[in-house]
Amino acid sequence: MGTVSVRHSVVVHEGVALADSRVAGGNLRTWVIALVLLPANVYWAAAVSVDVIFSLLVPPTCSLMALAFFNLLLRRWAARFALSSKELAQIYIFLSVASAIGAEWMHNVHLLIPAYALYTDAYPWNRSHIIPYLSEWFFLLDTERLRSYHVGGYNLAFVVQHLHLWWKPIVGWTVVLVLLSISMLCINSLMRERWVRQEKLSFPIVQVPLYLTQPTQPIWKSRYLWTAFVVMLSIDLLNGVNFVYPAVPRINVRFISDLNKWLPQEPPWNALGWIPVGLFPYMSAIGLFMPTDMLFSLVFFFFARKVTQLLMAMWGYEQGLFGGSSLVPGPPYFSEQTWGAFLGLFVGSMWSARGYLRQLWQHIRLGTAFSEDELRPRSAAVGLALTLAALCAIGMALGLSPLLVLVYIAIFLVFSVALTRLRAQVGPPSHEMAFMGPQQVLVAVAGSRALTEAETVRIYHLFSVMNRIHRTHNMPHHLEGYKLADSVRLSARSVFWTVVIALVLGVLCSHLAYIYEGYTKGHANRLGKWGYGATIRHYVESASGPNPAAIAAVLFGFALVMLLDTIRFRLPGFWLHPAGYALSLNFGVDYYWFGLLVALIVKVAVQAYAGLRGYERLRAVAVGIILAEFASEMLWSVITMYTGIATYSISINGRLGWNQ
Repeated sequence: MGTVSVRHSVVVHEGVALADSRVAGGNLRTWVIALVLLPANVYWAAAVSVDVIFSLLVPPTCSLMALAFFNLLLRRWAARFALSSKELAQIYIFLSVASAIGAEWMHNVHLLIPAYALYTDAYPWNRSHIIPYLSEWFFLLDTERLRSYHVGGYNLAFVVQHLHLWWKPIVGWTVVLVLLSISMLCINSLMRERWVRQEKLSFPIVQVPLYLTQPTQPIWKSRYLWTAFVVMLSIDLLNGVNFVYPAVPRINVRFISDLNKWLPQEPPWNALGWIPVGLFPYMSAIGLFMPTDMLFSLVFFFFARKVTQLLMAMWGYEQGLFGGSSLVPGPPYFSEQTWGAFLGLFVGSMWSARGYLRQLWQHIRLGTAFSEDELRPRSAAVGLALTLAALCAIGMALGLSPLLVLVYIAIFLVFSVALTRLRAQVGPPSHEMAFMGPQQVLVAVAGSRALTEAETVRIYHLFSVMNRIHRTHNMPHHLEGYKLADSVRLSARSVFWTVVIALVLGVLCSHLAYIYEGYTKGHANRLGKWGYGATIRHYVESASGPNPAAIAAVLFGFALVMLLDTIRFRLPGFWLHPAGYALSLNFGVDYYWFGLLVALIVKVAVQAYAGLRGYERLRAVAVGIILAEFASEMLWSVITMYTGIATYSISINGRLGWNQ
């Protein structure tokens, strides 16, 4: 695109009317509903963590389901008051982003804020090697002031009276997490035109929310949808009653079996680890929206990982859970291979978008836009630069080199971009990257001795959320918001500011939710002992240089992804997808590989013997299953939150244990 044409032309998405619906802020009614629902959603995310550990979060989806149901009644009896698709979409985007950032990230933060003060006597090493480097803007370090929080048993009035103790960590963490999230939002804003409109990625995770915002879709009249809904809801309700009254029979649709029972329990077979056979209907249903090659690839590379573990054990390498860890990497370096794979996915996506990136640079340079409704690329680029500069300034204030902070964030953003596009393209039901983070890359490439003890403590704690599990990474939710908005003709500029407000209010409300949980239930009972003392101590006392084997594993993962990309470019029907390799090297796929295998078999059979019409009916069945599972989970979660009694859960983790 030439300079003159870029300056004077605006590309408008075909079929989209840029009229009264393209108001950036949304109407007052939309915001009132969103703000009323916000506290319940973030508290749900804080109190029932099993509902926010997979891609389609339960709280915002259930909120949208309830709104869609009441809106259906309004459309019938008081049509003038019914919510439009745009309003429903904006409310869902707001709640989805707020719930996502209030889940894993805020859970991690609130484990850390009081941990070192509460357990300083139990871990004396932390007192001299960690606490001196922590800032009161992020951590509470006075043990006496936290006694009541540690014990719990207090009421709401007591919580309000003691909120003043928390204001510095609330401000500190809100600023850091919002700045980091806005930097990712700016990247999504820059790439929205490419991923949503040009590539037309499939966005499997957002399909059910999209249907819920469009009540006139023919799918709602499908008897296949409602039959599946009734059958699945009946099963979940029966299983829920069985959970409380075991004498009542159940129909097990979660963990059905364990392949380990059929294998020898001695070496090298015990190196295979846990191989559960789990159905999890809502995950299998999401699999029916996924590309067929992705379904096959996830299952194929899952077993390829297991075979690799077996071979490594036969050659004398101890495997543990999945071959090494972030602290003690070992053959076959699955985490390092994963890093290489995500680097390959990032490079591949940028290379395929090189023409678009040239157009994007022209828009940034000239201050123009791809479409009238979006945030201008120049504004997004400036926003990205300012957020990164602010994070570097915070790092400098804590005693960190701005270059170190920038490198740390850049590594994380590369991973985040690759994960976001992967989820938009193939839609895995869950993406668990156990304890992957920039620290792992720095230790592998530069060695742990490259950082001083003070630098290790400060940067690991400031950006602790970057080194976790990434199941509720909030960047994919931003892009899915853009997709949903594009489908219902909601302004992209409106989505940008909706997400920004959701980030700020989501973090603030989550702070209050977790503080309330601590004072009422107790930190010791609710959250347990937490901190990164053991991790930091390992890095400090086992100082090492670069790890050539780990670096080789990163390069191998990168090369394999690029090879698979090349093959798929030349052979479009090739069934091995590089994203399947990237996802299957970590533990999360273990939960739902069997459900995706079932989805693959059913989908291939229906497409082969019933064609497109049959597949449309299958999609209706999938929607019915997901809605039923989430409706039952809403019931059981509300009972749990209200009574404190554990109930049945559809989640990959149970309320009484991760493998319940």
